[in-house]
Amino acid sequence: MSNVLNLSAHTSDEELQHLTNLLLYHFVEQSGGQIQFRLEDAQRVRQSLATKMVQMHVGDEVRLRIIDRLPELQ
Repeated sequence: MSNVLNLSAHTSDEELQHLTNLLLYHFVEQSGGQIQFRLEDAQRVRQSLATKMVQMHVGDEVRLRIIDRLPELQ
């Protein structure tokens, strides 16, 4: 059964860093071993973090999706 994991409430900074590294490695590997982006792309993503957030579902598999932030979190 999967559930929504609130990373700030359920993981330490060390666990989050480890999970982030694993996810990044997995993403690069699945993309043929290389990802390329421009600084402008990174800036656009950074700006969208004011209205978007990543939701993580944890169960037999880890599922990430980008969702709109609730108004009180903006």
